[in-house]
Amino acid sequence: MAVTQLNNYLTQSRARVKGNKATTASEFLPLLARSKAALRSSGSRSLKANLNGIIVELITNSEHQADFWSNNWWKADDSVLPHAQIYSATGVEGVEPSAYYCPELHSAIFANTEYYGQCKSWALGMAAAILEKNFNTLSIHGATALYKGKGVVIIAPTGTGKTTHSFKIFMNDQGKICGDDWAYISFPDPLPEKPDSPLIARQPERALYMRSESQKEQGWLRSVFDRSMNENVTVRKLDCEYPLGEDLCSATKGRCVFNDGMGWCYYAFGNSRVLVKRDEILGPEKVVDEVPVNLVVLLRRDDHSPPEVRLTPAEAIDVLRKGEYMVLPGAGPREKWGTISNEPWYNPYLLELDNQRQAKFFTAMFETWKIPCVILNTGVEGIAPSNQRIVAALESA
Repeated sequence: MAVTQLNNYLTQSRARVKGNKATTASEFLPLLARSKAALRSSGSRSLKANLNGIIVELITNSEHQADFWSNNWWKADDSVLPHAQIYSATGVEGVEPSAYYCPELHSAIFANTEYYGQCKSWALGMAAAILEKNFNTLSIHGATALYKGKGVVIIAPTGTGKTTHSFKIFMNDQGKICGDDWAYISFPDPLPEKPDSPLIARQPERALYMRSESQKEQGWLRSVFDRSMNENVTVRKLDCEYPLGEDLCSATKGRCVFNDGMGWCYYAFGNSRVLVKRDEILGPEKVVDEVPVNLVVLLRRDDHSPPEVRLTPAEAIDVLRKGEYMVLPGAGPREKWGTISNEPWYNPYLLELDNQRQAKFFTAMFETWKIPCVILNTGVEGIAPSNQRIVAALESA
């Protein structure tokens, strides 16, 4: 049966708002008092999530954020004290949409913004800081998938194809999906000279928070997205970012879906999102919660680099540390699209960046565990050839 009404929420701020990831306690506490006042006056919900053993609590008066949060994470026991807290309040008077993180208090504030993506990423970053310091665990901004029993971690900046490539493996008869955005890898302490067991990548999310424009390349996803929870999907042709004449779409060079009588378009806005339950895509038997790390794939997108390069450990560390990438539509402010930027370790979610620890973990991965690392350029060949390279590298890993 065709869906005639989309479960879609339009947030006032449709992207990340300005944030301060190093707010001192003296700056943070007055803002927290104002946020708590707004929460008390409007009613709020408290939801605790378990992120790889770290309990993060969301206190919010936004039904949208509460709904996405409760469907995204594994629920923690309400009686357990949180390791970190997020206060997300609308109606905070005299404060423009903004976000603040206080490392001293392991707490964050989202003031007058309901965009879930930033809230989710900061929750991951807050848990990552605790796991890295106290539990010898590396947090990776990457997708994970399983093919013929071997696991791949795909690390890349936003918009270069992590989800697309993990889905190509997922759709293979012998492939399974783990996660499309984040992975935890715990290391033994002390590090062994000769490991006798593989590293394991675990993902913290029950659902996939996907860029809805993925449907442009994979038309079958429309029916999946239609029955999922959506954020900022375009429901009027007037609001489309990619019109071409009266009837065409500049993104696909085909007919506009609105002109074909459809009530919404998943790729008319570069930053619209959808929260998809993993086991409802191709069934629970195609889903795993962890994979062995047998291969690391880095992605870049330009018009001049080779399609594939096998990296030495030192080269891989250098590429990751620099985190150089081109800002693509939907991955940053419009005025920065097409410019070169940097995300150390390709991980913008790290709220307490420690380059020395990141280098230690990745060095152990590539040198001690001898996990191969390749970098693919998705800008010089199509999705299918790049995915064949991943499959070939996995089979030989």
